[in-house]
Amino acid sequence: MKDKFFLLVTVLAFSFGTFPGSLASVFAETKPDLELIVKVNEKGFFDEKDKLLGPTNPLKVSKGKTVKIVFVFDEAVKSLAIGDVHQIAITADDDNWAIESDKIWFFNRKASVTFLAGEHGRTQYRGYCIIDCIGMDHLNNLVIQVV
Repeated sequence: MKDKFFLLVTVLAFSFGTFPGSLASVFAETKPDLELIVKVNEKGFFDEKDKLLGPTNPLKVSKGKTVKIVFVFDEAVKSLAIGDVHQIAITADDDNWAIESDKIWFFNRKASVTFLAGEHGRTQYRGYCIIDCIGMDHLNNLVIQVV
């Protein structure tokens, strides 16, 4: 019975280009080796301990590990930026590779990107907000180093 179910799911996946509904997460998503939380607000990128991330305090990831970075909308309710929308792009300094998160804002507070650290010899990545927002000047300097 399990073999027939898997066959059906496989046929559906090839027919529609994706797995149907909630089955996609069961088969298509693998658990990352490392999951990091990055808070995003008008003042910049912050780690879970509210320490500012940037060139002098980069995120460090191990080469060859699957890394998931979860971006969390962290604007203060009293801030004018509470209505801002952020979308984070991660680019590799070594080549033209890039990945983008979904948009985060007050009603969609989390989005993530997942990638293989150091793939194709990449040694460093940079993250920045690609949507014009109040914090644009502070959301352009996330550094991710492969160690």
